[in-house]
Amino acid sequence: MTHTLRLAVLLASLCAGCAGRPQPAPPPAQERIAEAAARGAALARAGDNAAAALRFQEALRIARTIEDADAVGANAISLSIVYQRLGHHAAARSALAVVLDAQAGRFPERRVLQAELRQAILALAATDTRDAAAYAQRAWERCQRLGCELAATILNVQSNAALDGADAAAALRLAQAAESSARGRADRAETANALRNIGRARARLGDPAGAIPALEQALEIDRALADPRKILADLAELERASAAKGDAQAARGYSERALAISRAARNGAGGEETEVQLRLR
Repeated sequence: MTHTLRLAVLLASLCAGCAGRPQPAPPPAQERIAEAAARGAALARAGDNAAAALRFQEALRIARTIEDADAVGANAISLSIVYQRLGHHAAARSALAVVLDAQAGRFPERRVLQAELRQAILALAATDTRDAAAYAQRAWERCQRLGCELAATILNVQSNAALDGADAAAALRLAQAAESSARGRADRAETANALRNIGRARARLGDPAGAIPALEQALEIDRALADPRKILADLAELERASAAKGDAQAARGYSERALAISRAARNGAGGEETEVQLRLR
């Protein structure tokens, strides 16, 4: 028997032994956490955020009984997302406080970063630009230390904060950095977000004609991703840019398309809550 053949037989016997050996099952509590969280994520994707919240609450409760810090953090963040979608902004902030107000080292840094990013997004929704920028900066600094996968998302949030703070030049710079980061990771959703912010920033800087190509690219990606909320946002920005450019016919066309989508969304189950992207990896 040749050396190569002997090695192959040995590897085969080792693999056979591995296959025959039963794998340890996860503890029952962790199984229940994973099941509740998975059901919550599925319900959120289907647009049933109230039911999703109940499942995430269940997962959070079980995680607390076994002091599983990572699971506590993950489900608290998931709760904040669905609470925000339900319009329960105080509850969303309270859910994040579970992670953000904890003693240093209590939660994995990746969960703290996610909570900081979510807090920045909540602050943007509340038009608290300073708080949004502060939390986004904290998330950015932590992301740089960890080498995390959320750089493009953070840059887009910072770009939004700059736009809300009337600093279109900074918003453009941040959005361009976000686009580069997102394309490097083949992240189409964040690429579209960055392109939309590039268009918005260029329009604010007095260049509506220069804004339109970026907005059209964002629309093309969001249509491919089948995200009605983002398509509506793209069409709204294209309408504004076209009107500012003096192209009333194009602006009217974008407006009519947006109106048709809005009507269809209101008539469908779940409406604009067709998809929730839970960026919890």
